[in-house]
Amino acid sequence: MKLPLNVKLGIIAGLVNCIAWFGIAKALGYYTIAVDQYRYFVTLILLCLGICGAVYYERKTAGGFIEFKNAMKIGFLYTLILGFFLAVFNFVYYKFIAVDAIDYFLNEARRTMEEGKVKPEDIDKNIEVLKSYFGPFRMMMSTVIMGIILSLLSAAIFRKKNPIVPCSEN
Repeated sequence: MKLPLNVKLGIIAGLVNCIAWFGIAKALGYYTIAVDQYRYFVTLILLCLGICGAVYYERKTAGGFIEFKNAMKIGFLYTLILGFFLAVFNFVYYKFIAVDAIDYFLNEARRTMEEGKVKPEDIDKNIEVLKSYFGPFRMMMSTVIMGIILSLLSAAIFRKKNPIVPCSEN
């Protein structure tokens, strides 16, 4: 079975993103929030390049024509595959690689809030929100939302309907 280009690109982008995430974490140290910022930047670049590249390639192979819905499907599938890889790696990263990184970030946030004279009940509420920040579901959803926006833009830019409409038989 031959996989479509957007599926192959999604798998490659997922692997590249995971390797880049691990490399950045290793270079900067596992206990810095800058790792997540750089990872989001890499994800955004891979989404832009992958979605635009897959839609453009599909348009090129279809004789220069692609409909909006087909372009959207291509971008969305690419995004789902990339998001899945990131969600799995997020789980692996915080469960096995940087096991106590989340606790470190939460303790730093608690200390900062206590110094800022935040009410104790607000601190606990904010800590719960911060815990959800590091979850795999959030990782997948943020990637999917960015991917949908970029897929819409790519589909709008690259769409071009085929002027030859097949005749219907009466």
